Amino acid sequence: MLEQIIDAINTQNYPIAHQLLEEFTQLEPDNPWIDFYKGRLEEVQGNLSPARAIYGQLLPKISNPKLITQIRQGIQRITEIEDNKRKEGLAQAMEEKSSLEMGMLVLEGIANELKQKAAQKFGEIMEIDPYTARLQLPNRSWRLYRTGAIGKLRFYSEKLNQSQIPCFTALTRDISLLRVYQVLYFESVENKVTVVYEPKKGQRDILTFEWSEISQRVEGLLPLFEECVDIGLRGKVQRKTKTLDYAKVCDLHLSQQNSIIRLCDQNYHFLDGISFCDSQKATDGRGTVQNSWSHLLQFLGQKLPDRKVWSEFTPFGESAIDFQELLKLINPHINLLRREDTPWDAAFQLYSGLAFVKEK
Repeated sequence: MLEQIIDAINTQNYPIAHQLLEEFTQLEPDNPWIDFYKGRLEEVQGNLSPARAIYGQLLPKISNPKLITQIRQGIQRITEIEDNKRKEGLAQAMEEKSSLEMGMLVLEGIANELKQKAAQKFGEIMEIDPYTARLQLPNRSWRLYRTGAIGKLRFYSEKLNQSQIPCFTALTRDISLLRVYQVLYFESVENKVTVVYEPKKGQRDILTFEWSEISQRVEGLLPLFEECVDIGLRGKVQRKTKTLDYAKVCDLHLSQQNSIIRLCDQNYHFLDGISFCDSQKATDGRGTVQNSWSHLLQFLGQKLPDRKVWSEFTPFGESAIDFQELLKLINPHINLLRREDTPWDAAFQLYSGLAFVKEK
């Protein structure tokens, strides 16, 4: 019957081949050639992923040299076909307009119960082993995964989304084009909103908009570093940089204006403009910053109850910090008193900007 199965496959009579395999399975259920020809049947019909899976599961189980050789040949054929398809797809993607512009590929969170299957597909598409692939898939927050020519990244993004691995791409240029207003305080909040912002250090201007123009919010914590002196082994003095506190940042997105309204508890003038709690204008205003900031966020929540809030910046930032060259291209639009610059500020601008362009 094996000869009949081979003839049916070679003559492209796939329904007969499938029927013969079913009959052969009833006669000799433990015959390893059955699974091999099931894989071969999937392969010749163009179902490469199921074929590879069948070959891969069968290979460790058998010792027949002839069968081992044929399985390896099948895996090699599939690898060559997939490589050729990938090269053709990438070539077509790079022919599109703006394909050479700088961009990024961001992986979205995927549930733990789906990770094993997703890691297999992810590994095949990105050409890495399943174990490494599983480690690189994020659980819930975004992960900045790769940067480079946007054409190539869009090609991979399409393949990943087709395999139910959520991800998206963005142009670095689109992040850079966003206008950011660094707000000092709210001057009025009834009907139309008026904020006082700082266009340049020491300057002030006003911006007016309506609550309905705000499409979403982004919140995050930025580490505040300080150089400390520790006494190490044998009393040796060591200077270390430690995180002593965090600055709280909240962005309001004005999609139609391609603008971001940025609030930061370290720069907000709680003693000016609208009060959001009774203690906000206490004499020692700086002592009530945490309380005042909390009331400000509560107020925004009441005004924008149905707006999406992006609040997974920290895990995203941990992945973005590895892309130092990209972060150098991004103006953070964050003015914090620091002894030296930190990539965390640019990482937040990137996170907020990605949320902006993704939802626009």
